[in-house]
Amino acid sequence: MKTKSVFKNKLKHSLKGVGYTYLLTLVVMFVLPVVFTFLFTGSLKGVSLHNLLQNNLLPFISVLFLFISSYRIYGPFKFYIQNGISRRTVWKATIGVVSLCSLLMSLINYGYYYIVVVPNAGNVDNTFYNQLFGQFLGFHSFWNVPEQIFYEWLLLWSFAVIGTFFGSLSALFKRRTRLIIWLTVLIGIVVVIRFLMQFHTAMNLDWTEDVIKFLVGYTKTDGEGLWNPFHPIGVMMVAIFVGTGINYWLQQHLILKNQ
Repeated sequence: MKTKSVFKNKLKHSLKGVGYTYLLTLVVMFVLPVVFTFLFTGSLKGVSLHNLLQNNLLPFISVLFLFISSYRIYGPFKFYIQNGISRRTVWKATIGVVSLCSLLMSLINYGYYYIVVVPNAGNVDNTFYNQLFGQFLGFHSFWNVPEQIFYEWLLLWSFAVIGTFFGSLSALFKRRTRLIIWLTVLIGIVVVIRFLMQFHTAMNLDWTEDVIKFLVGYTKTDGEGLWNPFHPIGVMMVAIFVGTGINYWLQQHLILKNQ
């Protein structure tokens, strides 16, 4: 019963965030170009509804929203724990809310693209999914519709899990310690990239390339859109399952702070 109540509360809050995010995105896509064009040119020549309707920031904004909202986990976590809700209950409710919001945003993005963008842009192959996987099941196959929605759903959910991981990890440490850790990680990444760029010719990295190609579903072909979507879908499903388990473990070690 508590899980259901927490789920409803978190879902209500998240849906408001989704609504405000899409509203702000539409303002950015349709209002700002008109305002900037008028300010810099003194007229609205070159601005048309047809051109504005070709813009599509929704997938990027969806990823950004889910990552940031999932990263900011400590505030809601502290609120529920202080009100007598167990960590496991909060974790279970969060899984349900994140999965549902990811699916909802995937459906909205798909509908917006094919109802608004495609009729104005005239190019149905322009999505990331279609460019890589659109021909695998046959371009006119009915199964491309649920497959594309399912793929984006898992992709959005994966970014939410990643955001939760970094948010949970950050909440374990004090601000100064977090800063030191992130700077160390950033420097480490730069050093590794620098090392690989300098010595990659002397190293046998063929196996890593083969592994990456397998994970992303790469298929050697002259045609476009013939990669295998089931490989990355499987990878994302496993990553979500494992990542959710890791996040649960991290949240069991969170300590409420007096702020």
